[in-house]
Amino acid sequence: NDHFPPVLKLTMAAPLPYALEVSPEASLQFTITREPPTTEGGDGASRCVMTLTHTGLTNQHLAFKVKTTQPRRYLVRPNQGIVAPGSSETVSILLVDKDRQVLWSTYERLGQSALDHSKDKFLVQSCTVSDEFSSQFQNEPREEGGQYKKELIEALTGMWNSATSGSSVPVFNKKLHVRHLVAADGGAAAGGGGPSAGGATFRGGAGG
Repeated sequence: NDHFPPVLKLTMAAPLPYALEVSPEASLQFTITREPPTTEGGDGASRCVMTLTHTGLTNQHLAFKVKTTQPRRYLVRPNQGIVAPGSSETVSILLVDKDRQVLWSTYERLGQSALDHSKDKFLVQSCTVSDEFSSQFQNEPREEGGQYKKELIEALTGMWNSATSGSSVPVFNKKLHVRHLVAADGGAAAGGGGPSAGGATFRGGAGG
């Protein structure tokens, strides 16, 4: 009687061709500091980088969109785009400095345990797009933060509105938790486990 039921077997099937590989896989970690982090070289302490990789299981381009339950707290660049087969996209997520100060104040009053089990979450969505649609994005210059020009952003937004409102196009959804950790005396950050899952409302992260 210790066999897996058929439904469970289906959930353990091969990766979906329209799913981007998301790294890190489970949670995004932001280091909270007393002073504003240095951003020289674009790599501040309160910044997190996420890599979205096209696995090559389909020859079609994949569109992606990054949402968060706290769109005013995080600056996401780019928050949507197109990934070609076999390539990847780097998404930079910046914790707004005002919220860094609030989190640091909470840490000073209550300790690291008060920052553990953050309810902030991110959602990465991906789906296939037609060659005709993806061709608009090929060889297009990107703006600061990897953002596309306004016309292409509007085209992506329209596509996503259609895909998430009853379209027959399958959409992959990947949720990631957020961890806020305070680094100990310039050393490694220490903290508790990730938060428990729950109902969440995702909105498009600020893109610029």
